Amino acid sequence: MSDNFKSNESRNPFTLPNDEEVFRLRDEQKKARAEAREENMKLKIWQKGKHGALAGRSLRVKEMMGDTGAASTGGKPPTSTAAAGVINERRQEKGERMDDFIAKKREMFLVQMSLDTKREEIRKLEEKAQMKEEALQKSEQMLEEDAIRFDTFLKENDKKAHAAIKKAEEETRKKTDKVQEIKKLNQQIQMVVSDMSKHKEALEDCLKYKAFLDKLTPPEFFETQNKMKKDRQASRRQKRIDTKLEEYDALKKRLYQEAVARHEAEEKAGGEKKKRRRRKGDDQNQIQVKYPDPPNVEDEAWTSSGEEMPMYFEEPQQLLNFFIALEEQNLFLIQNSQETEQALEDLKTSYRETKSKMDEKTNVLQQNITMLETQIDTEEAKKAQLAKRIAKSAGTTQEKQELLLMSLGEKVKDVYQRCGFDASSNPTTLFMLSDLEAQLEDLLSALEQMPDDYVKKAEKEKEKKRREIKRIEQQKILEQKQIEKNKAAIERALQPPPKRVGRQVMYRSQQTRRQVKKETKEITEEELDELKHFT
Repeated sequence: MSDNFKSNESRNPFTLPNDEEVFRLRDEQKKARAEAREENMKLKIWQKGKHGALAGRSLRVKEMMGDTGAASTGGKPPTSTAAAGVINERRQEKGERMDDFIAKKREMFLVQMSLDTKREEIRKLEEKAQMKEEALQKSEQMLEEDAIRFDTFLKENDKKAHAAIKKAEEETRKKTDKVQEIKKLNQQIQMVVSDMSKHKEALEDCLKYKAFLDKLTPPEFFETQNKMKKDRQASRRQKRIDTKLEEYDALKKRLYQEAVARHEAEEKAGGEKKKRRRRKGDDQNQIQVKYPDPPNVEDEAWTSSGEEMPMYFEEPQQLLNFFIALEEQNLFLIQNSQETEQALEDLKTSYRETKSKMDEKTNVLQQNITMLETQIDTEEAKKAQLAKRIAKSAGTTQEKQELLLMSLGEKVKDVYQRCGFDASSNPTTLFMLSDLEAQLEDLLSALEQMPDDYVKKAEKEKEKKRREIKRIEQQKILEQKQIEKNKAAIERALQPPPKRVGRQVMYRSQQTRRQVKKETKEITEEELDELKHFT
């Protein structure tokens, strides 16, 4: 790097000289100025220039030209100085005019000024070149530092990568360890859960057994246990109340002792004045103690110890004895239930037999009732006929009454015999009527004892039979009327048609009417029977 810089410095024309060369050139310039000053002092007045500044500048130009010429010619006098001397000599010799001299001086000044500007430009360019070199050096240094930092960064990155790889391997190892540990913990959790489920099932079974045993336990045991529990709670509450009262008494005693001690100290500090006042009976010197409020004993809570109630069955033999007693009781109850079932079966059979008998009797009685009703109807008809006959006959009222009584007696006797009574002994009419009334009351009481469903069913059947008979009678009447209508129609048809006289009547044409279909509603047999009955 240094060799390249030196080669570039030798090639560059705008490089600055070293410090030694600068000092050497400065010393040489000082010596040259001193020598020129001495020579100028030795010259005569007409040989010196008129303007000191121009002369000084020309002298400096001459010196510089002389220095450069000496440096280039290797110690020979420069041509410019020689030319200047020749010009001065010729000028002095010829005696040039002042205007030409000023113009030449002006040209020399312009040349000197251009030379100064060029030197200034050279200096600026050298400074810029120096700055560029310094910037290049700094950039090279920065590049070297960047390269060093980049190398260090790569090394650190490699170290970090190795550390990260090691850390990742360590983390993976830890992860595998944690996964294994999690698997073990999950297995342990599953084992604990299975144990919990087993214990839970056992607990449920135990609770079921406990509930079963509590049901078997007599209620007197629970009453005694509850009473004992309340007694224990009362004793604990009383102990707490006693301790609070003792603490309150101790607090009162301590406060009283403190007040007494404070009062004695005040008396000692007060001296004789206190004693005199106490002798006079001053109330202010009496010991006054402010006690706190006593504890509220009534609000003391009833607390429970949290202990479970003991079981009634403490040994298996107790449960066996209880089961044996229950078994004996169950056997006794089973025997009683069997006996009651047997009695119930007997009652059912007797009920069925009595029901069948009563049904037969009711059927017979119902038949008798219907027969009696028909007989009563016929007798009523006969009675009406007899009443008509009596009204037509010319007999006396006594004869009429005797005839009526005789006819009624015969009818009652007929009914009496049909009801199953014996009329061979010629009983009176009142006697026969009393027997009939008694039998009718027996039948009514028997009907009341019968079940309602059976009675309603029998009534419906009888009503149905009555309606059927009534329907047959109505049908016969309708058939008779229809026969009469048909007979009248046949008679009208056999008659000759009447002859019409005059002009034939013209009838208007009839309008066509829409026939509306009516929905026919089906009528059941019961509704038809009711319609026929009510019509």
